[in-house]
Amino acid sequence: MARITVDYFSAALMRTTTLDVILPVDNVGDAMALDYNLRHNNQSAQDAPYPVRKGPFKTLFLLHGITGNHTDFISETRIRALAEDHNLAVIMPSGYNAFYLDQPETHNYYGRFVGQELVEVARAMFPLSQRREDTFIGGVSMGAYGALRNGLNYCENFGAIISLSSAMVVEGFDRIISDDLFFLSRPFLESTFGDLNHVVDSDKDPGRLAADIVYCDRPRPRVFMAIGNQDPLAPANRYLADRMRGTGIDVTYREMNGGHDWHLWNEALQQAIDWLPL
Repeated sequence: MARITVDYFSAALMRTTTLDVILPVDNVGDAMALDYNLRHNNQSAQDAPYPVRKGPFKTLFLLHGITGNHTDFISETRIRALAEDHNLAVIMPSGYNAFYLDQPETHNYYGRFVGQELVEVARAMFPLSQRREDTFIGGVSMGAYGALRNGLNYCENFGAIISLSSAMVVEGFDRIISDDLFFLSRPFLESTFGDLNHVVDSDKDPGRLAADIVYCDRPRPRVFMAIGNQDPLAPANRYLADRMRGTGIDVTYREMNGGHDWHLWNEALQQAIDWLPL
């Protein structure tokens, strides 16, 4: 596997942004076997083909949570080993603290960035599959919400969505508003989502987007949702899963032992990648 850090100018964000890329460029086991055979059979290395994986690769766009950045999954999860085991390319952008939603006033179109621009840019840079069925989006917490919202909003680009402990705050804002954490304060939520009374049934509501997809006969991504049974966000995630199922979207929903942390996300990420059509 290769880990590549990319800086490029994003038209959606109007600034240079950074992403990490995991690319299956070779197979370590095959390379070791090749080296052994060369040394024990007196073969010439220049005559032996090195076992390079050429693609096109199925691809997972993976979104971090609040206060995180593009390095989170590399430092906190087994994503490199999982990607190697499944011959999967993984693209990890920085989404800042914007819930991957468009903010036209400041020309920060985070939704367009991860839902459309990044797919096109990554395919131009790397040997990735061009097929919607081979292209997936996922994330944890804030990134899980971003994956749901943008995977559904840009459903022509994604065949599957992974949502791990989604920060589903569109239902019942009044129950979660608190000054103890900046991202639960009313000013932060209003600057991110707009008028909190008009978020439900808007294009920021994954349940509404799922219904629109079915009504308009657009491509239907399959959805994998997992959350800890000790996570206070579990009821909202359970409710959203039921809403999306009710529209006709194929949803796999799992509640696992644990809370809202990397310990659970490591286990859930492996289950989610096993669930993908690889």
